Amino acid sequence: TTTHLEMFPLTLGGEVIDTPGIKIFGFHDLDPAELASYFPEMAPLLGQCKFRASCSHRQEPECAIRDAVTAGAINRERYASYVKMYDYISGQ
Repeated sequence: TTTHLEMFPLTLGGEVIDTPGIKIFGFHDLDPAELASYFPEMAPLLGQCKFRASCSHRQEPECAIRDAVTAGAINRERYASYVKMYDYISGQ
């Protein structure tokens, strides 16, 4: 049981914070259409997709983000995290 806050640095950057009393993490009031803007490597590509603002970056043709994943410009694991989060907050 955690009794005090602990922060653990990650080798690739960032930190994991273990806090007492937190049992679940959720996304409240996050619009699925805005999710990609929170991924720094995806944000510059927003608006470059064929379907622009209505692109979910999951299965639409001519998606700049999916093209960047295929080209290796966006890490596949980061994209997979995006898809999981998108599915969760959109109820899919």
